Amino acid sequence: MLAQTVEQFSPLSERALFLVWGPPSHGPRSQVFARKLGIDALHFVHATKRRGLLAAPFKYSYQAIKTLWLLFRERPKIVFVQSPPSFAVFFVYLYCLVMNGRFVVDAHSDAMQAPYWTRPQWLYRFLARQAVTTIVTNEHFQAQINSWGGHAFVLRDIPTTFTKADAYHFDGDFNVVVVNTFAEDEPLAEVLSAAAELEDAHFYVTGKKRSDGQPIPGPVPPNVHFTGFLPNEEYYAMLDGCQAVMCLTTRDHTMQRGACEALSLGKPIITSDWPLLRTYFNKGTVHVDNTTAGIGQGVQEMMAAYGRYQSGIKQLQTEQQQEWHSKITLLTELIQQSLN
Repeated sequence: MLAQTVEQFSPLSERALFLVWGPPSHGPRSQVFARKLGIDALHFVHATKRRGLLAAPFKYSYQAIKTLWLLFRERPKIVFVQSPPSFAVFFVYLYCLVMNGRFVVDAHSDAMQAPYWTRPQWLYRFLARQAVTTIVTNEHFQAQINSWGGHAFVLRDIPTTFTKADAYHFDGDFNVVVVNTFAEDEPLAEVLSAAAELEDAHFYVTGKKRSDGQPIPGPVPPNVHFTGFLPNEEYYAMLDGCQAVMCLTTRDHTMQRGACEALSLGKPIITSDWPLLRTYFNKGTVHVDNTTAGIGQGVQEMMAAYGRYQSGIKQLQTEQQQEWHSKITLLTELIQQSLN
């Protein structure tokens, strides 16, 4: 059925372009999304890795010019644009205004929650009303956009396959990959404290340390390994070879990309006990409090009933595929109607 869905979309994909402001490492979901939709024109418009108010004027000016040049050269009828940042959406809107095109916003959790990305609010709400739809990960964000007069489409996850390197080497018999980016909403200190009390498990913490040199929050037990930034193929090999994938957040309404990747790979998940995550990851998953005790108990539960969680994640994979087929058919019809 997936092949049929992509075939249905193919006439549209010839007129479609997918745009991301940032390097490829900032758009894994967009890469998967574009590939699933059959869109070959995926462009990453990137200026510099520097962040902050000093770099923003240069970076955004370059990206704005490059975006408009790219769009007027390619002349797409429908543009998918990743948000954040909202300024990327604004320049796509300008192109569509001139060329009578349409656009779809693929909004990540930060785009809906982080004040840095949702300002100015008037612009953010205006752009939501101009889009064919804004793709969001949950009904909370959908209701928010609907209240602004826009249209929102809930798409929690995109099932996919990954190219993997050779088998990743692990030191333990039970290995947990902790998908980590050193972000403020990740309870890394609690993970380290919990790991210190779980000698039978090894923890592999991903992510590039912050450039400002902020220290790791707490002592590092011998069963914790910091992998640093890994190339995609090595990263997916590590996820594929571990026993469980841990993805935690202290922020409500936040979808976990790492948990989605684990689901696509058929790996049991340990994630935070938020309604969104409990509702979607309802099989093959241990939901934990973001505390040392909660994380430790969650790992112990996973280890004690591992076979049951393996079976559960396989069932959830089947349900995920069925939801995807239904959602992508509806989305395709919505976009095609907007172009008629």
